[in-house]
Amino acid sequence: MNLFSTESKSEEIVHLYIVIAIVTVISFLCVGLAAIFIRLNRQLNTEIKARQATLAELRENERNLRFITENSADVIWTMDIESGKFTYVSPSVYNLRGYTVEEVMAQSVEELMTPDSAERAFNSLAESITRWNSGDHSDTRRVTEIDQPHKDGHLVSTEVVTTLHANSQGQLTSIIGISRDITERKKSEEAIRNLAFYDPLTTLPNRRLLFDRLEQAISHARRNEGRLALMFIDLDKFKPINDQYGHATGDKLLQTVARRMQRCLRETDTAARIGGDEFIVLLPEISNRDDVLMIAEKIREALNKPYPNINSNELHISACIGIALYPEHGHTEKQLLKNGDSAMYQAKESGRNCVWIYQPEADVIAEQETQLLRLNWKKAYESGNDQIDHEHKELFQLAAILINNAMEKDRYHEAFDHAFQALHDHVVQHFAEEEKILAAYDYSDLAEHTKLHRELIDQVEHLYQSMRAEQLSMGSLIDFIIDDLVKGHLLKKDRKFYPLFRQAHKQH
Repeated sequence: MNLFSTESKSEEIVHLYIVIAIVTVISFLCVGLAAIFIRLNRQLNTEIKARQATLAELRENERNLRFITENSADVIWTMDIESGKFTYVSPSVYNLRGYTVEEVMAQSVEELMTPDSAERAFNSLAESITRWNSGDHSDTRRVTEIDQPHKDGHLVSTEVVTTLHANSQGQLTSIIGISRDITERKKSEEAIRNLAFYDPLTTLPNRRLLFDRLEQAISHARRNEGRLALMFIDLDKFKPINDQYGHATGDKLLQTVARRMQRCLRETDTAARIGGDEFIVLLPEISNRDDVLMIAEKIREALNKPYPNINSNELHISACIGIALYPEHGHTEKQLLKNGDSAMYQAKESGRNCVWIYQPEADVIAEQETQLLRLNWKKAYESGNDQIDHEHKELFQLAAILINNAMEKDRYHEAFDHAFQALHDHVVQHFAEEEKILAAYDYSDLAEHTKLHRELIDQVEHLYQSMRAEQLSMGSLIDFIIDDLVKGHLLKKDRKFYPLFRQAHKQH
């Protein structure tokens, strides 16, 4: 019995040890699992906190981005390349164009920008896509100036910066763009341009812009066998007015001159102020001299009208206009400018307030056919008195006949004698009639003018006697007719009394 009892107790002890061992192992396992759980729990909490921090940062960034896009003066937008439709437009588009986001996203290309701007935008986009497809992904950023219609009807000048974006497969999917209002910048650029190319007082083109347009006009005329004209305009009696009434009045007068001048011109013409009271008008396309003279006379008459002064009294000025024609008077800018300036000074020397076309060699033109030399009468030579003008025209004709007969004197001696006698008689008769007319108008320089007539008649008599004695030099005869009679007297000295007739016409 005792033995059995002893064995039973031994088994119980063994069982107890086994249980204790199992419990111990389980305890150790539980402790290990608890440690692992605690560690995992700590890691999880750390990750949760990190994720929460990341989400909070993302939400903050989203708020900041939304604040920027909604409050930026620039318009931020995205567009799907395939459909060409906006996928996002920032609310600031309303401030830029007066349209809501919904209205803009529903607009067509024609409503988004002007045709010229659309062409620039599409060309820029096509270039970027072509470079991308060819493997060049280094630069997809483009800057384009776009004119966008505002809801109230005016155009808004914008600078649009675009960047291409692709998906993970490298396929282009969208465009991100920023549109910025550059209206004020454009105004500043225009102001700078105006300073460079326009006269600040009259707003007319300045010398620099005129020369640029003249160069283009000459090139165009040369290619198309066309013609053009330059008018040099200098104001008479401007300096005394400027000195007497001050620069403010002088400036106002110049501004009025500019406006009157422009009203006489076509849209394609250019009136430029080149300094002081000097102007140049470019007529890039003309048909004939008569058209140029008509415009020049229109300008002269417009500038000759009274100018209201700030003190209620009227101011009076006039203008001398010299004209150079392409290609007759030059094929280059330099030649035309030089000859136009010379024509203007010829106008001044002829009595002011007149139009003068440049005439090389006192308007004597060499002919190669039936007529060796010709004197051309111009409308600009008219005095305003019908009788004097008629006699001057006849004198031109008789002088031309005599010159050409002089060239053929040896072959047609009788015709030369007859032509000389006709000119002699006409000069004597004309001078007498002219003196009567000037006396009737109380011309103050009549005595001096009569003296000039007598000197010219004496020269004619001397030449006539030399002809009779067969001692006449053809060179001296032609020089007298051209330099003394026509150029020196009719076209210069006589012009001093032209204002008498113009003034008389005004009073009537």
